[in-house]
Amino acid sequence: MSSVNAVAAVIQTFSELLQIEIAFFNQEGMLTASTAEYRKRKGNRVHLPFFKKLYKHPISFIQKPGHMKMCQGCHFQKNCPSTVEIVRNIVENGRHYGYLTFASFSLDGQNELMDKQKEYSYWMSQLSQTIMHILHALGDFQLVSKKEKTDYILGNNQALNDLKELLKNLVNSSSSIVITGETGTGKSLLAKLIHEQSIFRKGNFIEINCASIPESLFESELFGYDEGAFTGARKKGKPGYFELADRGTLFLDEIADLPLSMQPKLLKVLQDGIVQRIGSTISKKVNVRVIAAANQSLEHLVESKQFRSDLYYRLNVIPIHLPPLRERKEDIAEIVPVLMERLQDRTGKFIQGCEPEFLKRLKQHHWPGNIRELENVLEYSMNMEKGQQLTISSLPAAFKEATASHRYSPNEKQGFKQMEKEMLIQKLNLYGYDHEGKKLAAEDLGVSVRTIYRKIGQLDIPIPVK
Repeated sequence: MSSVNAVAAVIQTFSELLQIEIAFFNQEGMLTASTAEYRKRKGNRVHLPFFKKLYKHPISFIQKPGHMKMCQGCHFQKNCPSTVEIVRNIVENGRHYGYLTFASFSLDGQNELMDKQKEYSYWMSQLSQTIMHILHALGDFQLVSKKEKTDYILGNNQALNDLKELLKNLVNSSSSIVITGETGTGKSLLAKLIHEQSIFRKGNFIEINCASIPESLFESELFGYDEGAFTGARKKGKPGYFELADRGTLFLDEIADLPLSMQPKLLKVLQDGIVQRIGSTISKKVNVRVIAAANQSLEHLVESKQFRSDLYYRLNVIPIHLPPLRERKEDIAEIVPVLMERLQDRTGKFIQGCEPEFLKRLKQHHWPGNIRELENVLEYSMNMEKGQQLTISSLPAAFKEATASHRYSPNEKQGFKQMEKEMLIQKLNLYGYDHEGKKLAAEDLGVSVRTIYRKIGQLDIPIPVK
């Protein structure tokens, strides 16, 4: 029996004994095991900021669930099905294992629990110890998590419907693909989806941004190197991205920024399927599916001699184009709830939806930054919103004045720039202003590290002095 199943069985036994609903959550607020009634009434996750505010207290009695300051932002705010709850942190030797809660959904249960606080505290302590015994005997929770849904081809735009049909034909294919589309249209997510639906899905998905690698390091990053190949080389060498992606997929984002000097070398690997590390005399056969992406026309780069035509034709076997958001605004209503759900953990807000006027303002925007810009606007609004639905009052200043035109006034453009600046500062405050923090911020925002450095200068963001 797994530790999850064992804990679930024990919880059910205690629940029947005590006539109370019980649930156990992991450190991230995800439901690990519970009674059926608890899961039915409150779902599979909790408002994490609520638990975090209780972290310093071994046990807490919540007498007014949904009506306390710590409940702000929870989707059960002012409407919590629980009438009373007891929450206990499960901590051992400084390690936090999660949260155990006893709850009642009736007034009779509320009175019973509050009248016998000491008795229920005792049984909660006993259940906590039992859970720890199970973990020691069977090992820590190995939760079979639901695979992250990467099917973000949301909407019924004709171009997207055609794309869905195209992907069905690529399931057994190993042909190279070039995905084009403006910045923020979701090229990376589409590449992951193609990988997960392909015959290469059991292999690694290796993603590299060609704009973020210095030209002098390209060859060693792509093909690897042996020990002693150059000054500063690691002992035992290092495998390149092609080796790491063997029997998997290599995603070359921003392929237009691939240096001309590297293009013939990449072409040869694509033709022969053979890589050789720098400083090595041994060649290795690899089986790699290559997907490239560009936010500009590769055909124009070929015409201007900035991109090799032979490499272009080798890569562009299956061309795919992602339309910009402004050409499919009718899909915004379907995209927004998915993005809001994804942003719940990041913002600590469990907002249920948005008002019609809020959605109307989103549809009036031109969206030069596409899905990524939409996600940033929603994240801003979710941080600012005080209610349970997104309203126009939580939108950035540039959105509050309705406009159907894509020609923005200087004030509106300044508003967009200020929103971008506030969002970047928020990420840097979260991850740090050092190089590692900028890398994490870039990954979170879906841009390159170079872009983060450039934006810091363009937006005049001050760097704190240590």
